[in-house]
Amino acid sequence: MTATAHALVGGVIAASTQNVPLGVTLSFISHPLLDMIPHWDFGIGWRKKNRLTFLAESGFDLILGIVLSYFLFGRSVEPFYFLACIFASEFWDLMMMPYLLWGWKKPFSTVYSIQSKMQANTKTAFAGILTQVGTVAGLVLAIRILH
Repeated sequence: MTATAHALVGGVIAASTQNVPLGVTLSFISHPLLDMIPHWDFGIGWRKKNRLTFLAESGFDLILGIVLSYFLFGRSVEPFYFLACIFASEFWDLMMMPYLLWGWKKPFSTVYSIQSKMQANTKTAFAGILTQVGTVAGLVLAIRILH
């Protein structure tokens, strides 16, 4: 999933529960579960991209996710808690970046190995974006209704 998708899920979790340990834990767990759904993200084909392009795409994706999540869910949530949920939802991908960008091994290559086994990528960006939009919209709707 894109960082935007993960941030939106972390943001809606933060807005839906005031129990900090529960919210951060759910945000952390949401990442690998979402990555099991067929999707597309900027990390696909990372070996063929130069580092600057990959870093710029990933950074833009992350910033977009945080900003959208804040405007949709974060204005009524304590900022530190909101950012903790966003960070927890992005943690897996953040832990891979030193390996992807600079080839740093342990623990970053281990996280990459675990993550790559859980990824379900689509063949096209269009299909992968559709699955993300549907998944995130469905989760947001379900969480908001249950809340």
